[in-house]
Amino acid sequence: MAIKSFSPYGIVHDALSALKSNEQRVITGRFGIDSPRLTLSAIGKDLKLSRERVRQIERDGLKKLAGTILESHKDSISKIVDTFAKNGGISVNHKIADKFLEDAYKGDPNQFNSLALIFFIMPQLKKVKKTRELEDSWIMAELSRSEAIKVINDWVEHLEKIQKPQSLDVLLKVHPHHNKYEITFLSELPSISKRVIKTEDNMIGLASWAEVNPRNIRDKIFYILKKANKPLHFEEIANRIKSQEFDKKKVVKATVHNELIADNRFVLVGRGVYALREWGYKPGTVSEIISSILEKNKSGMRVDEIVKEVLKQRVVKKNTILINLKTKDLFKKVAEDCYSLA
Repeated sequence: MAIKSFSPYGIVHDALSALKSNEQRVITGRFGIDSPRLTLSAIGKDLKLSRERVRQIERDGLKKLAGTILESHKDSISKIVDTFAKNGGISVNHKIADKFLEDAYKGDPNQFNSLALIFFIMPQLKKVKKTRELEDSWIMAELSRSEAIKVINDWVEHLEKIQKPQSLDVLLKVHPHHNKYEITFLSELPSISKRVIKTEDNMIGLASWAEVNPRNIRDKIFYILKKANKPLHFEEIANRIKSQEFDKKKVVKATVHNELIADNRFVLVGRGVYALREWGYKPGTVSEIISSILEKNKSGMRVDEIVKEVLKQRVVKKNTILINLKTKDLFKKVAEDCYSLA
């Protein structure tokens, strides 16, 4: 829940005014406040100072800021700690605005970067740098980064065995020793992990699974069809990818259609309509589907039975099936309303 009447930029801006000009320039540049984010080298070049001297100025300036902000804004710091605790004691960095800032401030980079600066100087919090396992995050000082990784690794091992998403309750039954942690902490772990992800229906799966974390257009198509659990026209698939807002990439219907054709996970089952092969659909024309059905019934089948079986494999009109039966040399009428392979 956002902290009301809390402007990190206002707090930091006021505190910066008490610093020396060089300290102000270094800190605003390093944190991206009223300035683009800059490296130590870039700031050093601008100020004609060494990287080590810039680092020292930054360290001294942050120490002064900490003394001012932590002493003068105890109420805001207390609310930050409380909000962190309610959110499991952890937060992925790119979501801190959503959790701590009011709507009016959420799109403001100065507010976001000032909030990150306040987090940085708070002794109650520590930064978790981006690694192969974890996203750029923040965690309460009393919580252990290594323990978070251990829990995640336990989940990964189990998910790799069963190959399907699980609820947090199920994962806790498999790993009862995880019950020593707060449920809010465990619930937030997928948000900071690069290995597991929380699905829309609140399940936990592996980030490498296309059905829960699609990254390229083919995986997004797979995700949409899996979620729909029924065949869809390629234009509808494209529209659903767009509305899902996986990322900011433009969705082109023609590209979606081309990927559906190229990937054997997808089967054309009607005019522009595709399904997942794993649902039991087989590739081929309507006449080829009829042939495969009659191959299993050498003596022939009634038309209504053939239609029923074909419609399990294809999204077509009944008349399309009848036309194929009557016009293709592959089939012959063996009795009234009954056909077999020719």
